Amino acid sequence: MSRPKNEVLTDDYKASKNFYKSDLILQDYVNQYLSEQANRFLAEKLNQLGKVAATEMDELSQQADKNEPVLKKRNKFGEDIDEVEFHPAYWELMNIAAESEMFYLKYHPEKREEFTGSRHQMGFALGQLYAMSELGQYCPHCMTDGAAYLLEKFADDDDKERLLPRLGARLGHKLFSGAMFLTEKSGGSDVGANLCRAEKVSGDAYRLNGEKWFCSNVNADVIMALARTGPVEKGTRGLSLFLVEKELPDGERNSLEIIRLKDKLGVRSMASAEVRFNDTLGKRIGREGEGFKTMAHMINISRNYNSVAALAAHRRAIIEAWQYLNHRKTFGKRAVKHALIRQKFLELGSKYLADFLLVWRGLRAMDDAERGDEDEQHLLRMITPMAKWWSAENAVYGVRECMELMGGNGYIEDFVMPKLLRDVNVLPIWEGSGNIIVLDMLRASKKSRGLDIIFEIIEKAAKRSSDYGGVIKERLAEIKMIWKDIRAFDNRDRVEATAKPLFKQLIKVFQMALLVEEKQSDGSKRFQLALDYFADTFESSLKAQNPPDIDHIETLIGWEY
Repeated sequence: MSRPKNEVLTDDYKASKNFYKSDLILQDYVNQYLSEQANRFLAEKLNQLGKVAATEMDELSQQADKNEPVLKKRNKFGEDIDEVEFHPAYWELMNIAAESEMFYLKYHPEKREEFTGSRHQMGFALGQLYAMSELGQYCPHCMTDGAAYLLEKFADDDDKERLLPRLGARLGHKLFSGAMFLTEKSGGSDVGANLCRAEKVSGDAYRLNGEKWFCSNVNADVIMALARTGPVEKGTRGLSLFLVEKELPDGERNSLEIIRLKDKLGVRSMASAEVRFNDTLGKRIGREGEGFKTMAHMINISRNYNSVAALAAHRRAIIEAWQYLNHRKTFGKRAVKHALIRQKFLELGSKYLADFLLVWRGLRAMDDAERGDEDEQHLLRMITPMAKWWSAENAVYGVRECMELMGGNGYIEDFVMPKLLRDVNVLPIWEGSGNIIVLDMLRASKKSRGLDIIFEIIEKAAKRSSDYGGVIKERLAEIKMIWKDIRAFDNRDRVEATAKPLFKQLIKVFQMALLVEEKQSDGSKRFQLALDYFADTFESSLKAQNPPDIDHIETLIGWEY
């Protein structure tokens, strides 16, 4: 009689060897919404990056996380150098990002016109796979994209010609990275309180003086920095935006002091720091006094990166837990055969799928707006903060729940889950915390038709669905009634306090509408499972539950070995 093995997982355990091939949700979306030309360009690149992300990158990411950047203030001769030293794994990860062509296809002069109308979705499809292994360095990649976007939109031709090929390079050693130096000690999210000053030298050239409090990717080659050219009492209207280069065009090093690196909870592979400008040379980008308005373009791109990073972390956690529990025996059977575990995966999978559709609807709007679609531009203004807020909230919850599903081993640093949980907790904070997002959504509802367009999308979905139209109409009617009350309030505190729970409810109903749209066009069981889950969450009474079977969970999460 054979004795049972004392083992963590069964002998037939296997993990994904390709994050793209095992992700049917992303595959289906790319095939459905990107052009044939874009799909031809991306097909092998997605497959290759999916493979590298699931294997080689995973180990490199762990190494870069455990060997954090180190600030070298001086060299052996006592000269100030302010250099950041990284583990070799960091630079290998940078090579992988450049070689994936996520920047090249968007900004290099050879390609940037070719994919107008789909380039952002193309870059984010690659980025989502990358971030499933390395969330830390995905922040510098976000900054690189944002800096390139501002240069493309606002810089003069000489700077574009000089810098965009480097920001869109396909080789890591040639790739310039970007940064955004925005916040200061005095204000944080209240950028209007910034004190850093810029004094004109001549033309668009200025010298910057002052401190920046939270500078992610501090070793960047191309920095976008806000500094005040007008009086403090004018708030953000006195701020201008400046291109600050680590190395000046003549080869001289710019005068920028790194005070110290931040000791962060997560995303430890990349360097965040406090910085002091000491007569630092900068070139004004955009109109004087409209710096925050100009930088808002970069902030919006950063919010989309934040949303895609949240999806990546959320999905990584779900598939890690699903793989693990498929090969973990507890109480005489595979863990996934226990009803409570399958019920939890129904929740996690439904929330992830709904977040995926919300985020990618925003990315689609970004590309369509760039093509000149005015309605999509209005929708983008509303959906960008909405998706950023909600995807981050759900990612933190999802990763934590998946860690719990894995039990004690989920808490152990040998596994990816602790690093994932540390990393994902920055996402609700970066690029505007939840409260800041609510205020931004209130502004967006006044300055754009985005909210009305969302109402129209929800109403259209309700009419199309006989199964879910009733609950969607009922919830939308409640939302519209409360929104009407909010618009009549003359008390700002009451507006803000009422808006936050209202927007939360709106997002859930909007996500149901997006699920209905996909169900109608795709017919996949996946969307029906998620719709059933969301419809049940709107029910106030308790009722008998039938947990989904294993095949249904795999369909919902789009999982395939």
